[in-house]
Amino acid sequence: MKLKLKKILLTAPVLLGLLVLSGQGCKGPTAEQQAAVRPVTLDFWTVYDDVDELRRMASEYKALRPYVTINIRQVRYDEFDELFVNALADDVGPDIISTHVRWLNKYKNRLATMPRSVQVANQYVKGEYFKETVVELQNVAMPSIPAIKSNFVSAVFEDVVIDDQVYGLPISMDTMAIYYNKDLLDQAGVPLAPTTWDEFEQAVRKSTKYDNNGNIVQSGVAMGTADNIDNSFDIVSLLMMQSMAGNGMEMVENGRVAFAEGIKQLKYEHPTMQALRFYTDFAQPTTEDYSWNEDMEQAIDSFTRGKTVFYFGFAHDRDNIAARAPQMEFEIIPVPQLYSQVPVNVANYWVQSVVEKSENKNLAWDFVRFITSQENIERYTTNQKLPSPLRAQVNDQKEDVDISPFANSVLVARNWYKGRDIDAVRDAFGDMVTSFLQAPGEEENALKRDTAIVERAAQVVQQTL
Repeated sequence: MKLKLKKILLTAPVLLGLLVLSGQGCKGPTAEQQAAVRPVTLDFWTVYDDVDELRRMASEYKALRPYVTINIRQVRYDEFDELFVNALADDVGPDIISTHVRWLNKYKNRLATMPRSVQVANQYVKGEYFKETVVELQNVAMPSIPAIKSNFVSAVFEDVVIDDQVYGLPISMDTMAIYYNKDLLDQAGVPLAPTTWDEFEQAVRKSTKYDNNGNIVQSGVAMGTADNIDNSFDIVSLLMMQSMAGNGMEMVENGRVAFAEGIKQLKYEHPTMQALRFYTDFAQPTTEDYSWNEDMEQAIDSFTRGKTVFYFGFAHDRDNIAARAPQMEFEIIPVPQLYSQVPVNVANYWVQSVVEKSENKNLAWDFVRFITSQENIERYTTNQKLPSPLRAQVNDQKEDVDISPFANSVLVARNWYKGRDIDAVRDAFGDMVTSFLQAPGEEENALKRDTAIVERAAQVVQQTL
């Protein structure tokens, strides 16, 4: 018994010494490391992105960075600008915003540019018997400009890279297509959906119905006016872009508005004039294409109520149409091309950007990098049935019947306006269409008036570039 006790007494000091030495070896995180894992909350404002999907991605990101909490807030489109400006003025603005691509130059001074890399912290516990929290600082590379040009469709590179700086990245893309009511088209005796503009005109003429007084009771297409057509700016832009592309022209060239150049010489043969006349003919009672007017209800309402056969819309309109018209059998076709050798469509999408006033830009950009990774973009666009901004997904989406009418155009989609006041430009285009519809006065020269209408719209656009 004495021998055992002596052995224990001799061993205890040795063990105690080992424990002391072990404790001295555990220094713990440095002050810099501790600061890197302090709890952080990022506020993310979005408008049309799916909030449930964003929250799922936020939860997955938190699993990687446990010290980061991301609050997702959905803001109404018509309230976003005022809320954002006021929040920045009060220094309570969000860290990340989903901004429409046509707002980028408007908000450019309020947005942070993407750095080449961001420093983030990885935090984990190691040790089997003596647990130790380890914090590692890591530099994470952000997508480079060449990588964006290579991996994303052309519209993204052209839009988000401004003066050699990146201002955000998208998680989806959208282009214009044509929804149509299959039953109404069948009843009109049109067996196949149109694939050209000529076929489209013929289908509209056959499917438009009038009463004995010449009033439209069933519209072939919601087209020709401005105020009661939800996507009138995009439809007019699409037609003008197609018309000008076939003539080797651009809407804007080197910061100069070009869609009115040469209009006095070419007169009604000018690409812009041709596009406007084609568009407004659908709202002119004196033409064969007459199928719409300014007194009719909103285009989306007319379509979902079964009063209109064709509706120009985007992929993000699908769920709204299906919800409002659950009994309607509708299908979607790509927009026809005026010149097949130079196809063009309009790009309409949102990008995720970091706010300049954010106190946590590194983590904010890291989250943008995370949600715009190929894996998350593929999952988001598949779940939401939206076109992808990634080139790697284009071919697969062309085989998806729900997405193909939109995905077929993502490689040739463009956003022609890159100025700082899209609202003023929308109004200018609306005024251009409305003025073009009005009959000239008795002593007014129609050509001179129409030329002046286009030139006036071009001047407004130029002032906003």
